[in-house]
Amino acid sequence: MLNNVLSSFLLALLSSHLLSVNGANHDVTLSGLSYSPNHLDSIAAGDTITFMASGGSHTATQSTLENPCVHATGGFDSGTLSSGQTYQITVNDTTPIWVYCMMPGHCRSGMVFAINAGDQLTQFQQAATGGSTGSSTGSAGSAGSTASAGSTSSSQAPTDPYSSPNAGRTTVGDVSVLAIGLTAVLFGGLFAL
Repeated sequence: MLNNVLSSFLLALLSSHLLSVNGANHDVTLSGLSYSPNHLDSIAAGDTITFMASGGSHTATQSTLENPCVHATGGFDSGTLSSGQTYQITVNDTTPIWVYCMMPGHCRSGMVFAINAGDQLTQFQQAATGGSTGSSTGSAGSAGSTASAGSTSSSQAPTDPYSSPNAGRTTVGDVSVLAIGLTAVLFGGLFAL
């Protein structure tokens, strides 16, 4: 009886831990001259952002608060996405992440996006379009505090059949298979006694 209770507890604990590894996914559409939504707040470490192109050619390119239309050194870049293609990043912490479309004229027309921008969103948008920005506060959005090449995965579904948006990530399916296998091992061991 104690073994059954302990086994159930361990299985529940393991399953809840593995489910929390993924974090939440947030979809952002790139269309016209905008990201929709144009910002996301309260994004936690481990969450993923999936950029989805819908009409036209666009990019999701990391920048900085101070230089919104310039690719940040070491920052991510989706490359050109056509309609139906996606690009995914994993957020490493809650530091603001600044993003723009590097297609000619798009950023200066206001095609920018921010993660966890707080009260700096308007400043970022104004800097992108050439408006007044006020004073800068630090270098938030550096590649070391956001998605780095090692934690960024991309998926160009229509053109790359071997790419997987879940590569290197634990999925709910993985957890299910693990839970079933662990249950079988635990109950198999109990019946052997």
